[in-house]
Amino acid sequence: MSFFAELKRRNVIRMAGLYLVGAWLLTQVAGTVLPMFGAPDWLPRSVVIVLMLGLIPALVFSWVFELTPEGIRRDADVSPEQSIAPQTARRMDRLIIAVLLVALTFFGFDKLVLSPRRDAALVVATTQAVTAKSAAGPAVDSHSIAVLPFVNMSGDAANEYFSDGISEEILNVLARTADLQVAARTSSFSFKGKNEEVPDIARKLQVRMVLEGSVRKQDDRVRITAQLIDAQKGYHVWSQTYDRKLSDIFAIQDEIAKAIGDELQVQIAGASETGKPSAGTRNLIAYDLYLRAIGLWQTRREDALWQAVDLLGQAIKADPDFAQAYAGQALVYAVIGDYSARIPYAETVARARDSAEQALVLDASMAEPYAALGRVATNGLRRASADALLRRAITLRPSFASAYQWRGTLLMSRGDLAGGLASLERASVLDPRSLIVAENHSWILMTLGRYADAKARCGKALEVDPAYTACMEDIGIAELLLGNFDAGGAMFDREAALLNPSASTQGRELAAALGGRADRRALARRYAAFEVDSALKQGSGNTLTSYDVAVVLMLLGEHGLTLDYLERLAGEDNGLADWAALIPVMDPIRCDARFVAVVEKLKMIDAHAARVCGKKS
Repeated sequence: MSFFAELKRRNVIRMAGLYLVGAWLLTQVAGTVLPMFGAPDWLPRSVVIVLMLGLIPALVFSWVFELTPEGIRRDADVSPEQSIAPQTARRMDRLIIAVLLVALTFFGFDKLVLSPRRDAALVVATTQAVTAKSAAGPAVDSHSIAVLPFVNMSGDAANEYFSDGISEEILNVLARTADLQVAARTSSFSFKGKNEEVPDIARKLQVRMVLEGSVRKQDDRVRITAQLIDAQKGYHVWSQTYDRKLSDIFAIQDEIAKAIGDELQVQIAGASETGKPSAGTRNLIAYDLYLRAIGLWQTRREDALWQAVDLLGQAIKADPDFAQAYAGQALVYAVIGDYSARIPYAETVARARDSAEQALVLDASMAEPYAALGRVATNGLRRASADALLRRAITLRPSFASAYQWRGTLLMSRGDLAGGLASLERASVLDPRSLIVAENHSWILMTLGRYADAKARCGKALEVDPAYTACMEDIGIAELLLGNFDAGGAMFDREAALLNPSASTQGRELAAALGGRADRRALARRYAAFEVDSALKQGSGNTLTSYDVAVVLMLLGEHGLTLDYLERLAGEDNGLADWAALIPVMDPIRCDARFVAVVEKLKMIDAHAARVCGKKS
């Protein structure tokens, strides 16, 4: 007798079929019914595993034992006369077929009727959840606040600076508090003079609380009305009116800040000592000049930065002990070399350091001088010192967006792209309408190869200021890296029209070369000949920053010229060769000895080296 015949005689085949059909049916039922009762995910999986493990014992059982009219007996003890009758076997076959038909019917009903209904219900539930989440907006910290510029009710436009100063100083006091997330001045003051509802402003600034108010100044008296609004719930949390002498103005600012802290149950760390104004001066003329200068510093435009230098000089002349004016000078000089070639870059660095040191002599508790010194140390390739200084600035002023911004690009060059991105994301939360924060945020996204995200980030900045050329350039580079050459070229031409008209055809020429419609090699040689700061000089024919020129040379396929240009940048005071080196487009030359030498000279850590060069022998 063959083995197959013996399996059939012992009903092993029938048992296997019956078991598999029953197990499959049980699995389908378990997968459908158990989730309806909230069963954990592991339970249906456990049912399948148990059924799989049970198949072998079932087959062994059917081989060893046989069903007889007298019951279940060992096969060896069963005589042919006692074996299961043919009609009984046929009944078992019919039972298997019936079970199979029931299973197939259930399967068909489930797939054709029940499953589409479940999927439709899931789509509806998911859509409702997404819609509700979208309507609610992003989650915001309950201890987050924006201080809007107080309204000047004095009837004299010349007093506008005074109402701005009230708001500014309250914001500064709150920003020093570790338990508070305070929207930066750049963002909160961007709503000045605009008729927008408080909930809309809070949503755009990603804050829960909004402080608004008004100021009326007459002769030597001042009336200040302030109110704190919970934008999420839509009601007033606190309001107060102060009628005081003008000489008490700085004390009122601290008093308002403390009242807000009490309402939010946080400890205000920045309130001034008795007799010491938190603004750093009692000279209102000096304070007015300072406020105007800081507003200009935020724009990052050459003409505005030099105006800020002049205003701060006047403020220091009006009050030689005005620490914040020196700190403001330090901030302006720390960045002005990136936007102007009027004086040598090394001189801007020296002036920034000198101003920061004078500010710290007058008031060592200020965060701004530490941030400026951190920026100077970064430019001097003293990256560890820069990190310590910037972290100190953040400790002193936890809501200092610029410190987070500068630390983000510092961490980028130290090889920590994730940490740098997190720091810039924090800066974006604190100052969501800052143009320069958006641009830096965009660039670090490009170092991660997230070109579409970088383009979108700078796109939001252009919604705030359509004339912001730095983001036009970032978007142009992102378009080129995405292969959208004409779109990138159009963005460069748009930038040139505003910044350097001598480069009015630069974008079209570049798009033509990258698109195979012009001589790439000839254009690359022209780009490689640009001076490092040519974008800052009218008539140069170039509107691209030095690190973008390096990226363009790589896109043009000129590896040798790219290496030549990177070596030139690395020899400059602040050519920002590290910014170019971290873009993934540099991967084909990343392991070249000349490229590695540039990285070492810049004292940076190439975050992509292990990924690219680690695979090469």
